[in-house]
Amino acid sequence: MAKCFYNSGKDRLVVKQMIDYKIIGQRIQKTRMGLSMTQESLAEMLRISTNYLSKIETGKEKPNLEMLAKISVAVDISLAELLTGVVEGRQYLHEDFADILASCSPEKVRMMYDVLARIAQYE
Repeated sequence: MAKCFYNSGKDRLVVKQMIDYKIIGQRIQKTRMGLSMTQESLAEMLRISTNYLSKIETGKEKPNLEMLAKISVAVDISLAELLTGVVEGRQYLHEDFADILASCSPEKVRMMYDVLARIAQYE
């Protein structure tokens, strides 16, 4: 990712290191392949050419933020993880679950617990 510093003499932010699109492309490719997804199927989902996706994955194309966001959704990783390689914690999930549980009756909470307990038994 870009490293920036403030240049006080010229009142502007200066980029010291550019975004490494090759590494981002490698993350896309690794994630896509982990899902057993072909370039063709991902390109079709994104409504782009396979050639363009190939260039993104090899770092030869620099996709805009909107395209990176679409890719992150399509391969089911966060945009932050795609850009930085840092896997986000699951704290937000705990908060989301707590909100859902707070809005449900005790009977529904018990039903959800039973379903989750059964799902957790399977690998």
